[in-house]
Amino acid sequence: MKYFFSFLMLVPILFFGQEIIFDTHQVISGGSDGYGRPRVVLTTNDAPLIVWRKDATPKTLKASKWNGSSFSSPYDILATGILPSSWDGPEVVSRGDTVYVVFTSLATSQSSIMLIKSFDGGLTFSDTIRVSENNPLHKYRMANIAINKDGHPVVSYMQYLLNWLEPKQMVNVSISFGDSFVGAIAGSNLSPGEPCDCCKSSLVCSGDDVFLLYRNNESNMRNSYISKSTDGGMSFSSFMDMDDYVWMLSSCPATTPRGALIGDSIVVVKRSGATGNNEVVYSSVSKSDLNYSYNRNIDFVNGAIQNFPEVCASGDTVFAVWQDNRTNMQDCFLSFSLSGANDLGNSVIFTDTSSFGNKVDPDVAFVNNTVFLVYLNSTSHDIVFVKANLNSVTSISESAKDHKEDLLKSFDLLGRFVGHKRNNSIVDIKF
Repeated sequence: MKYFFSFLMLVPILFFGQEIIFDTHQVISGGSDGYGRPRVVLTTNDAPLIVWRKDATPKTLKASKWNGSSFSSPYDILATGILPSSWDGPEVVSRGDTVYVVFTSLATSQSSIMLIKSFDGGLTFSDTIRVSENNPLHKYRMANIAINKDGHPVVSYMQYLLNWLEPKQMVNVSISFGDSFVGAIAGSNLSPGEPCDCCKSSLVCSGDDVFLLYRNNESNMRNSYISKSTDGGMSFSSFMDMDDYVWMLSSCPATTPRGALIGDSIVVVKRSGATGNNEVVYSSVSKSDLNYSYNRNIDFVNGAIQNFPEVCASGDTVFAVWQDNRTNMQDCFLSFSLSGANDLGNSVIFTDTSSFGNKVDPDVAFVNNTVFLVYLNSTSHDIVFVKANLNSVTSISESAKDHKEDLLKSFDLLGRFVGHKRNNSIVDIKF
């Protein structure tokens, strides 16, 4: 199915050379099958696997897998009594038919981080494995996960005292494909202050390097940081503040910086309210020295609250998704570039516009010119999947083609490039 969009002349030039064509939206789960925060990963033969949290009693984790012609009925992937909890999970990562899932559990005396794993593409999963330490002085939550070069899981999570004080971003590495973990170390200790106590971290692995992305709290300065390990996550030796401007906020914004590898860099997407506008911005961070090249808006919308960005990359193709309320309801947006992170800009709505409701919690995966997207319609209580393909543009209106010479670069008040405009005129582009 093709969608048609009309934009003010903040049209990303990259769309002139490529179109994105969406298939029919599919409801994967709703009602009694659960509808909490979906994540999508790809298994062997690029088969998508969707995992989500069922919040209604009995709480559990569910999955649905593509079988070549359709998605399976939702099935439980967690034993009873494990009590998955926390608004931020689960998190899922895959490589081939190896799948790891981490989440917060309330089955222990203090909240803990648990892992389950599959070696058949998510059809069956192991018993639950405890990742965080069994320490009666601490509680743990907000896990994330990556796979290292050897196929072992690397897990990050927040550690607290029982009164929620002294938050630390911990990193724990397995050398046994998740059967056990070597013991956690603090990945955020080098940065000033302490980690933002309700903001999850994320991980990027590249060879022996492990990068921890997290939001920091230095006397209410809520900037995004990156720490680097050169020994596979056993220790962290350098760090960097990734933001140009200081975001001062007395409360925790509960949002996570996310990264994806592109050559010798990491493209990072994150939320910032430093300008007074809650924006999704992106950066290109050097893997070698952690210096960043820029911080730019993907799609500046004055007054909107943009949040919960996700990013994936393959070669020079980058996809970023997020939710925002520019239409006075929550909806999910997508931006992409075929030439690296430098050309990300502007967006399209990728949700089912014929369905009413707030659409939130987007996630994205990409391979071989195909992008896989999931989101939650929190009003209708549906988890929705849609696939899209990249193809050459078949039609661009004459109003766009005839007035290229009138395009002007537009910058925000802080001098950052936000797109092109032409006298506020409308351009219709067929996708």
